[in-house]
Amino acid sequence: MPYRRRDKESAAPFSSAGGERNKVLRPKEKNGSSIWGKLCWKYLISFLCLWVCLIQYYERRVIKRAVNRCQWSKWENWPSGASPHRMALLADPQIMDAHSYPSRPWIVNYFTQQLLDNYHARNWKHLHYHLDPDSTFFLGDLFDGGRRWNDSDWFKEYERFNKIFPKKPNRLTVMSLPGNHDIGFGDTVIEDSLTRFKFYFGDPSSAWEVGNHTIVLLDTISLSDTKNENVSAVPRAFLDSFASIPKKHPRIMLTHVPLYRDPISQTCGSKRESQKPFPMMKGVQYQTVIDHELSQEVLQTISPSLVFSGDDHDYCHISHTYLLPIGQQTAEEITVKSCAMNMGISKPAIQLVSLYNPDDTFASETYHTDICYLPDPYKPIKVYVFTYILTTILFFWMHFHPSSFNRLVGSTYDRKTEDLANVLPIANKKSDSRSSRQELDELFSTHKKLMFERFALNMALMTLMIFLVFVFYYKQI
Repeated sequence: MPYRRRDKESAAPFSSAGGERNKVLRPKEKNGSSIWGKLCWKYLISFLCLWVCLIQYYERRVIKRAVNRCQWSKWENWPSGASPHRMALLADPQIMDAHSYPSRPWIVNYFTQQLLDNYHARNWKHLHYHLDPDSTFFLGDLFDGGRRWNDSDWFKEYERFNKIFPKKPNRLTVMSLPGNHDIGFGDTVIEDSLTRFKFYFGDPSSAWEVGNHTIVLLDTISLSDTKNENVSAVPRAFLDSFASIPKKHPRIMLTHVPLYRDPISQTCGSKRESQKPFPMMKGVQYQTVIDHELSQEVLQTISPSLVFSGDDHDYCHISHTYLLPIGQQTAEEITVKSCAMNMGISKPAIQLVSLYNPDDTFASETYHTDICYLPDPYKPIKVYVFTYILTTILFFWMHFHPSSFNRLVGSTYDRKTEDLANVLPIANKKSDSRSSRQELDELFSTHKKLMFERFALNMALMTLMIFLVFVFYYKQI
């Protein structure tokens, strides 16, 4: 805001009823005091460009770089000219719902859900664009509280899930394996939830022939129900059918809950984040491993060479032994890391599997598998928060200390506020000093108020522009 400069006339005393005193000049109001005149467009646009570059980097380039590190050619080891079947496994997306964090304010839950959905959606998009797997299998726990929802709420979440994970044309995507968050566990499986899940996603227990391998999805959760035959009968019949089916291809079994193990002797390996032994516990509608007897029955009946499981959220690679009439057999089990950012692990991941069995035999090596780490979900948040704090500090410095800002930053910031020094009164022995100081204090108070208004207005607009950039990037997935 401009101020009138003191000239000779303004320095001269004048007569009034109270005697002679100096005239304290006040800011002169003009059209520049409008809202548009208070906006620092040069710096707003500069910071907006900075934020666009920052968001572009973390929301697009980082995920592209992370996925490209997992390119099949970097870890496959097949003969030259081989055409393997490539498969991706996703465990425990467990999309957040309104009841996931009941103690948090709704506005916090809303933005948290948007953040989590964006993380899933962008990873899914880049997975299929850059890696383009031939088939994708989910290992259960698609929802967080799906077993408790009524039909209306469940269907809304079902539509949201398919919006986050749309199926790619001409590629196999199987989502029919339920988790305990989807239907419950064992004797506490909710029959209506199981029926609903099966109706929309397909048979929980099924077999798929891909790449000269048999992929066996087994609903071990329902199979663990010892009270309700309506729940356990279907997976039991499916399992029993394998006893009479000749084994044509190597079998790979998928189960949501891991098979039984001794966590002391069967350690998970160096890729596991947690240093604690694999948990062995059960509670309301969950159990961390399938019972020992059922685990052995499943292994002996299906006779898999490889097992993939979920539920634990962290990585674990162990070996199982089981007896067949032909002798002792071994099956590797890999518990796949969760692909979600809110499952208590710092490095979400997916599991990639490459199948190559050109001679349709039971050769010792017909598959390769590797873990594919997704982008760090927390680093961008920390960078965004730090950058926003830095933006606020710079705007504060710019408005409340323009002289030092101009001198150190080397910019040509609006110098109107510096004209304040030119309106200060000159001391006069005959003046009423008390009255002059009072008017001067009022002038400084008005000036500080104007500075704060400009600062608040510019920061509000800056925040709005940053928010709109995020909205644009989130909507473009």
